[in-house]
Amino acid sequence: MHGAEDDSEVTGVLSWFPVELPPAQRVIGLFVGKWTIGALRPVVQLGIPDLLAEGPRTATDLAQQTGADADALYRVLRCAAATGVLAETAERAFALTAAGQGLRTGVEGSVRDMFLFASDPMMWRPYENLLHSVRTGAPAFDDAFGETFFDHLRAHPGSAALFDRAMVQNHYPGTDRIFERFDFSRFRRIADVGGGRGQFLAEVLARHPGCTGAVCDQPQVVAEAKAEFERRGVADRATAVATDFFASVPAGYDAYFIKHTLHNWSDHDAGRILTRVREAVGTREDARLLIVDALLTGPGAWDLGKLTDIEMMAVLGGRERDREEWNRLAAAAGFAPANDPAPGDLALLEYRPV
Repeated sequence: MHGAEDDSEVTGVLSWFPVELPPAQRVIGLFVGKWTIGALRPVVQLGIPDLLAEGPRTATDLAQQTGADADALYRVLRCAAATGVLAETAERAFALTAAGQGLRTGVEGSVRDMFLFASDPMMWRPYENLLHSVRTGAPAFDDAFGETFFDHLRAHPGSAALFDRAMVQNHYPGTDRIFERFDFSRFRRIADVGGGRGQFLAEVLARHPGCTGAVCDQPQVVAEAKAEFERRGVADRATAVATDFFASVPAGYDAYFIKHTLHNWSDHDAGRILTRVREAVGTREDARLLIVDALLTGPGAWDLGKLTDIEMMAVLGGRERDREEWNRLAAAAGFAPANDPAPGDLALLEYRPV
C-alpha cells in the first residue's frame, strides 16, 4: 500500500508541474494552465513575439511601441519567461526562445493562430458550464451562445477567418509519420472529403506524382484550394469540388480519406458522412476509406486524445474514438477494417467496403 503522501501516486498531467504539494493537493498544479494561457494571450495579441524577432528588448520599450502599461506588460512577460516561451535577461529585457518563435506571424511552423483560436472567448466559454454537456450530452457551446459552433462562424466572419487560419496551422508530428509510412501511391484517384483548403491532399500529391485528387468541402472553403494547389505545384493534378458531405460525396475515386473531420461530429452525424462515402464507393471492392484521426488508448493510459475529446464534447458535440468505436461506426456504414494502427496518436485507419 502506498501512503497518502507518496509521490508515486501522482501521474499523468499532474506530474508535470514542479509544485511541492502532497498528492491530495497536486490538482492545484492544473491551475497553471489557466494562468499561463491568460498571460500569453495579450503577449501574442500585442505582437510581442514579432517585435522580439530581431533581438532582446526591454519591457518599457515594448510597452511604448504597443501602447501598453509598462508595469502590467512586464508582469505578463515575466510570466511568459517563467513558462519558457520567452527568456528574461538583465534590466527587464526579454528575448524569444525556440518555443516563442512559434508565436510569430508568418514564419514556418508558426502556431500563432492556433493559440489565438484555442484561447479565444468562443473556445473558453463552453468550459464555464461543461456540466451542461455532462448532464445533457449536448454541446455547452450551444447553451452559451444560443447557436451551434458552425452557425456562430457563419454569423461572425472574423471568428471564421481565425478558425480557418488555425486549421491551416493544425499540423501534428503524427501527420508526418502517416505520410512516411502509408503508401498513398496505391490509389490513382483520391478524394479528400471535408479537406478544407486541400493542404493534406496537396501534400499527398506532391509526394506521389502518379496520383490525382479532389478536395470536397463547402463552396466557401474549397474556393481557396486552387491557390494552395498552385503554391504546392500540384494544380494540374488537383481539383476542388463543392460538396455537402451529409448529402452526397463524388463517386469514382479509388480512395476517400477524411482527416480530422469525423471527430467534429456525433456518431449519428459521422455515420451519415460515412454512409455517403459508402454510396460513392458503390460496387468497387478495391476502393478504400481512409480515416485520419485520433485513435484512443485503453483505460488509464496517457493520451492527448482523451483531453481533446472534452473539447469535441463541449464545443461541437463530437468525440474522439478508440478502435472498437471506429470499427462500430464504420461497420454501420458498410466498411470493415483493413489495417491495425497503434493507438495513442493520430492514426490512419483503412477500411474496405463490404
